[in-house]
Amino acid sequence: MASYLLRRVLTMVPMFLLMTAVYFMVQNYLPGGPVQEVLSRIQFGGEGGGSTSLGSGNLEQLKADLERQYGLDKPVPVRYLNWLKKILVLDFGDSSTTRTPAIETILERVPISLGFGIPGFFLTYLVCIALGMAKALRDGGKFDVISSVTLFIAYSIPPLVVSVVLLLVFCTDRVLPGGAWFPLGGAFSDSVDTMTGSQKFFDYCKHMFLPVCASLLGGFTFLTMMMKNSLLDVLSSDFIRTARAKGLGEKTVIMKHALRNAVLPLMVGVGGFLSAFVAGSIVIETVFGLPGMGRLLIESLSSRDYNVMMGVAVLQSLIVMIGQLISDVAYVFVDPRIDFK
Repeated sequence: MASYLLRRVLTMVPMFLLMTAVYFMVQNYLPGGPVQEVLSRIQFGGEGGGSTSLGSGNLEQLKADLERQYGLDKPVPVRYLNWLKKILVLDFGDSSTTRTPAIETILERVPISLGFGIPGFFLTYLVCIALGMAKALRDGGKFDVISSVTLFIAYSIPPLVVSVVLLLVFCTDRVLPGGAWFPLGGAFSDSVDTMTGSQKFFDYCKHMFLPVCASLLGGFTFLTMMMKNSLLDVLSSDFIRTARAKGLGEKTVIMKHALRNAVLPLMVGVGGFLSAFVAGSIVIETVFGLPGMGRLLIESLSSRDYNVMMGVAVLQSLIVMIGQLISDVAYVFVDPRIDFK
């Protein structure tokens, strides 16, 4: 197992280089950019809101100076190699929008996405495994039919609609008695600076409860039905019939023999689901007013903030690769018979 993990970590290096190289080339060929943003502000913003008239010669000279300042006067491969040298010491450059280090801008947003992404990830798997088991053991019964209909109805509703409905029901006084049960948006209350440590924690939980609920719907139905079908297949296997023939109790057969094998297919998607949750949701963050990674990516893309865009790309690339590694390790924990050599 140790040698396999070492090989996987080593293979992450060329994979990381390939992913970041693609991101770097794509962003450099997008229309616009920091130079165009600065020129637009100078020409049409001016000081005091007025426009500034520049001759063609001055405009070209200013453009050339800005390209040298941002390092855009060199070929793309050279710029990519220079960028790689800098990120080895965690130097992602400065944000062209906020004029602060890009790494600081990104790190400010990471806890927000993790705050509802990680709980949503674990709750999705825990609830889906339990619900899938219950559906498989009651296959074709009333509970199975009603839960399936409910799941597919919930799955068909877009996350935007779910988020808005949750806000309307639980964050206003129009539906439930007693007024709003949860804050309308944001990650903290305005009075967070005056709170104690425990009060800050509970305030944060109140703000994150509805975003977590909204994030559960993404893979909820898919994982539940996968768990149900996987358990049904395992229960019809020969070794399960043998275990029952030996006189083992049904609970022992299911929990000790069937469940471990039924969970294996769900481990395949651990990396993908983890990266999706941790990277943040643009829709959920926008509706609930959370300044997370999803919104940061859109903001940096719209303003052509290259340094922040590449910082987010690096983080997401690492999350994807680490998620796949966690998926392999989870295989071994679930079924020790699997041995990666």
